[in-house]
Amino acid sequence: MIQNANAYLDGVGDPVKQALLPIGQQRNAASETSARTLLTLDTTRFQYSYGAKNPDAINPDNWTIDQALLDRPGNDAIQLDLFEDYRSNVASYDKWHALFRQYRPKTLILWGKNDPIFIAPGAEAYKRDLPDARLVWLDAGHFVIDENAVTIGREIKASFAGR
Repeated sequence: MIQNANAYLDGVGDPVKQALLPIGQQRNAASETSARTLLTLDTTRFQYSYGAKNPDAINPDNWTIDQALLDRPGNDAIQLDLFEDYRSNVASYDKWHALFRQYRPKTLILWGKNDPIFIAPGAEAYKRDLPDARLVWLDAGHFVIDENAVTIGREIKASFAGR
């Protein structure tokens, strides 16, 4: 099961292109400054609310708790190291694609069609290597489960429960 999880450059949205990928290409003061924008309350809230069907219904505890954890002393340095290492994730994409084609696992792709972080072409790209995958578009942003838990449960059951 894949839920707004990228394995293709096709699916990299502007927040990732502008703030995350540069630090993996060359870590310096400018790329760190750009990456730090991903650690702000505005960005954390944006990840939960942008593209949501009903943003006012998203529990603010989600981003409040996430932000409290992001704001712990020293955590920014850890996050910057993780952001820099995202390049190893991207470098593995071709290997993942080969494994998808070789093993062709039964796959359910659940994707928020309004996600600005991992954009819709990333969901479609899976079908190149997993042509039998089932792709379900949800009226949601990056965190689709907040508004679609019942639908997601139903889709998982329909795909994997074996009737």
